[in-house]
Amino acid sequence: MRRINMVLVGSVVLFLTASLASAGDWAHWRGPEHNGISRETNLVADWNLDGKNILWKSDIGGRSAPIILDGRVYLNCRTHHDVTDPVDKINAREQVVCWDAKTGDLLWKDEFNVFQTDIPSPRVGWASMAGDTETGNVFVHSVSGLFRCYSPEGKVLWETSLAEDYGKISGYGGRTQTPIVDENRVIVSFLQLNWGKTASPPPKQAYYAFDKKTGKLLWTAAPGGAPLDTNYSVPIVTVIDGTRMLIAGNADGGCYAMNARTGETLWGFQMSKRGLNTSPVADGKYVYISHGEDNIDTVDFGRVQCIDGSLRGDITKTGSVWRVDGIKAGYTSLLVKDGILYVVADTGRMYAYDSKSGKELWTYNLGTVGKGSPVWADGKLYVMEVNGNIHILKPSREKCEELSHVQLLARVDKGMDEIYASPAIADGRIYFVTRDRTICIGDKNRKPSSDPVPPLAEEKPMQDKIASIQLVPYEVAVTQGEKIDYEILAYDANGRFIKKVDGKLTPGPGMEAVKVDGMSVTTPSDLKAPAAGTVSVKVGDATSEARIRVFPPLPWKFDAEGLKGKQVPPAWVNAFLKLQPNEVDGTTAFKSSPGKGRPSASIWLGPSNMSELAPNGYTVQADVYLKEQKRKLASLGVTVNRYDLILKGNSSKLAIQSWAPHKRMAKEVKFRADPDTWYTMKLKVDIKDGQAVVKGKAWPRDKPEPEEWTIEATDPHANTEGSPGIYLYRLADGYIDNIIVSEDK
Repeated sequence: MRRINMVLVGSVVLFLTASLASAGDWAHWRGPEHNGISRETNLVADWNLDGKNILWKSDIGGRSAPIILDGRVYLNCRTHHDVTDPVDKINAREQVVCWDAKTGDLLWKDEFNVFQTDIPSPRVGWASMAGDTETGNVFVHSVSGLFRCYSPEGKVLWETSLAEDYGKISGYGGRTQTPIVDENRVIVSFLQLNWGKTASPPPKQAYYAFDKKTGKLLWTAAPGGAPLDTNYSVPIVTVIDGTRMLIAGNADGGCYAMNARTGETLWGFQMSKRGLNTSPVADGKYVYISHGEDNIDTVDFGRVQCIDGSLRGDITKTGSVWRVDGIKAGYTSLLVKDGILYVVADTGRMYAYDSKSGKELWTYNLGTVGKGSPVWADGKLYVMEVNGNIHILKPSREKCEELSHVQLLARVDKGMDEIYASPAIADGRIYFVTRDRTICIGDKNRKPSSDPVPPLAEEKPMQDKIASIQLVPYEVAVTQGEKIDYEILAYDANGRFIKKVDGKLTPGPGMEAVKVDGMSVTTPSDLKAPAAGTVSVKVGDATSEARIRVFPPLPWKFDAEGLKGKQVPPAWVNAFLKLQPNEVDGTTAFKSSPGKGRPSASIWLGPSNMSELAPNGYTVQADVYLKEQKRKLASLGVTVNRYDLILKGNSSKLAIQSWAPHKRMAKEVKFRADPDTWYTMKLKVDIKDGQAVVKGKAWPRDKPEPEEWTIEATDPHANTEGSPGIYLYRLADGYIDNIIVSEDK
């Protein structure tokens, strides 16, 4: 049987030791303790780009922070190609780069396409990578929603597409969350609208916990409300009052704590009328976080907040220990060390506060805008400012002294270099990533040394009584007739893993026809169309549910006949309310209408790795019908392998594209689509020797299909996978009907 979605069934191994182990690694964007503190000593206090204390430089730069693991430096960034150059832009992509940490030698890089996103090139590679100190593997969250696990040698061990498989919503601002590794889990967050219970607007910011070795989805959590903005706050893991917590800022303007092993919401603290972008830090039971937007309860913009993280529930009114309003600190994360809280404000000014009382100790002017989060090491602060400034400072409770200040000119353009990334420190070396370069500084004659990394606080003892259970895997996409093996993981009231248990699986809505055999289910083998539903289990008073999508062999045929109200086919992702069955021209079709939010949307009809179902490729065909409203027409299209064929009603063109902001590979031809007329669209992709030839047709439905393709475009960097889909640009009402996904022969 074939598995879809890279979900591998195997035993779940729970590691009860923290992943915050080695001072010689910087596997998290803010270091071994998730807080910007390095325990290394004997570090350099000054340097310059001309050669003083420079160990190596690279012309590859980026926006995200580097990580260092087992003597290797990893960075997620865009390639160097110019998206404004008509010839060069077809090569513009995203990449993962790996250097030798000591020498700067390039060990490997993996380039991959940007697709199905409104994120522009300067914001590609926003999220930092995450490393696993146990296996040496590293993880990347791309702007297109690819979530990958690499071996140290650059082999892709597993991959999932967060957009196509789980309904990730891509904004245009590039704010992509950095993953975090904790015990056996790698956790990543994003805004999403999926299927079933998670299909209904408004979208939620969700946290997805995957088994770090297999890519199996363990659980999801969505603790907040409707998003007020996209965000890029990165979770931290800490132990407060004996409970292991995952704490992060949310797109709804609140800060939330979840149980790090189960995803259960522990507390929430509302702060802002916009999403939070800074990451929290913790010191004992105190959690510190800031923002630069409207406060929910004052007219001031910005706040620095200390929260009592030992409380439970909605602690907005009860959890404030102290706060300082009017400090716009919406970009950089805070740092707390030796009773001092350091805050780099959006204005480029750094503030120091007594961490227990909130009393201001001093301020220090860095520059104009602070974006890279500060790092403390060896009694020094390493602080970045966006306009090319790198500071090494010596702080105390009384003042802040400058040890070094280097200002970097742009390498590839005029003016100053730009810095968004935080520094990284490992094995006596300090790494800076700027837009135009990566720099490693240190003294090769100094022997690296470090104080021990303190362990997390002790957790409450494990209890025998089961308080909650998880049915794993939480969500899968499989072929019909396939067997899914489940495990039930039992936890105590504090979220400590107790043991695996047995239980009776019960088919839920949409999966009534599955066959249950012990801890396994076998999906139906006679499906006429893709199906979706749930199975559940109960152990004592604890219950858990798992989600399944099942895909029969091609062809698939979809129409709206028999659907009522707001129904859409159950296995479609991101379709609910974007498409609704409606009468038009004597038939029932899927209606798309203008609404709130961005007019563009992609609906996913199948799994992201369609080569499991169609090894030779597949074709998507659909009928479309445009209505004119306020002198506007919609644009409608179909998707194959992450390429869109779009009938652009307003401009009377037929287009092929993949990355809309830059038209990396794109082509348009004239094609007049009259309103109140049915047209048929057809798209296929031929792949040979790594190159894709994308072929599209469109013709009046009442006419014979033309033999020739209406439009063709070539991509030298082929998308070899991708879910079949429907593309919407909702400027006016449009209708889609008779959708067919067929296998190429």
